[in-house]
Amino acid sequence: MSRDDVTATTFVALLLLASYALPGCTTGSGTYYEKYEIQKLTVVFLDEKSLRGKWALVTRKAPFIVRPSSADQPSSVSAINGFFDFSTNTLYCPKMDFEVCGHELHHAILGRFHRDPW
Repeated sequence: MSRDDVTATTFVALLLLASYALPGCTTGSGTYYEKYEIQKLTVVFLDEKSLRGKWALVTRKAPFIVRPSSADQPSSVSAINGFFDFSTNTLYCPKMDFEVCGHELHHAILGRFHRDPW
């Protein structure tokens, strides 16, 4: 097993452990248990610039989206912070950014669960 494989495996294990340790993850007085196995998951840690370049290469889309202003919202610009490539089973995210990487791990497990503006 290569060093990258160990790092990716350790990262996924830590994310899963952290999700079980959070008290907000329990529901009422009942118990909750779901189990998923991900076959051949690859995790790639990238810096911000490299991540956005990879997004553009994989999706052929710009890594930024401009939302025009509306009656109740000012205009805004959003940038890709991480993504899961369903075709290669590869998670791309910044190292040690558990919020972004955890979100993308959920895509790896649960699929596309929200409408994507990209």
